[in-house]
Amino acid sequence: MPDKPFLTVMLPVYNGEKYIADALESVLNQPCRDLEVIVLNDGSTDGTLKIAQSYAQGDPRVTVHSHPNYGIGRNRNEGFQFVRGTCLIFLDDDDVLVPGFYTERTKAVLQALFDHDIEAVVPSRLHANEELTGCYLCRVPLEGVFPGNGEASLNLPYEFTTVIYRASVIENNNIRFSNGFPEMESIFRHRGVFCSKRVLFTNDFHFIVRRDNPTQLTKVWDVENMLNVRAEQYADLVEWHRARGTTGVVLEEMERRVQEARDERARYRPERISALQRLRDVHRAKKEHKQWVAGMEPLQNYFYEGSPEKEAALGAALDSIAKAACVE
Repeated sequence: MPDKPFLTVMLPVYNGEKYIADALESVLNQPCRDLEVIVLNDGSTDGTLKIAQSYAQGDPRVTVHSHPNYGIGRNRNEGFQFVRGTCLIFLDDDDVLVPGFYTERTKAVLQALFDHDIEAVVPSRLHANEELTGCYLCRVPLEGVFPGNGEASLNLPYEFTTVIYRASVIENNNIRFSNGFPEMESIFRHRGVFCSKRVLFTNDFHFIVRRDNPTQLTKVWDVENMLNVRAEQYADLVEWHRARGTTGVVLEEMERRVQEARDERARYRPERISALQRLRDVHRAKKEHKQWVAGMEPLQNYFYEGSPEKEAALGAALDSIAKAACVE
């Protein structure tokens, strides 16, 4: 393993024995081997640690760091001390990397972007069913290159895992997650892009598959606590911007989000739902999920490996990114 791999994949996990092997396989089977995987085991009580250690024993690119159950924010923060790569991406245990996305050409294009001060890439992503057989392509709202500290930093959809970061930006600006729960991932993502000199938004490229997992934190967390945390963390973000001297639209939008969060918290009243209403909600959710799945396309169609045509599609996507960024 090289002293300084180009790509670092940070993989935080808690009780992820059901999916973690898929996640690790998706990284280790990429065509370009110049990478490292940092597995952060947050005190799992199932077979997660054993599975991760078996991969580390078989591949020196995998390292496993285990500690008590700190919570998702602190767990991720524990991992930054181990990052050695130039390029940083995050992978949750229930996500996978798109097969064939990380090639020598992908690495070269990403390095060229960094050399031209494009320090964050926000691409489209795939949202798949739990079985990873069908998916939707979710597009980003912008196209092109923008200043990181401008309005583009307000247009970041999906999870922070869908962004490609220049690792030095995260470290030099000491960008970290909150240790509270739930953790507002959107704030980390905003800071990472805002501190980048330039950011590229593109719908020509995707690298991550978001698996639909019924136990994801966003589906099971306590609503009232989430509203409190959102209001507090957005208020902290406003102070962070003021300390940096941020003015104009970005600061105004952050202040608006704080007030919106506070208003939502003030309006919240826990609902008392009858057994009949709960049953109706379950039936409606099942119907909506069935319709959602019915509209999916085969996930295989979006892989970058498996045929000359798919590999050519990746080449075309990288050509488009290089052209948009003027790094050809």
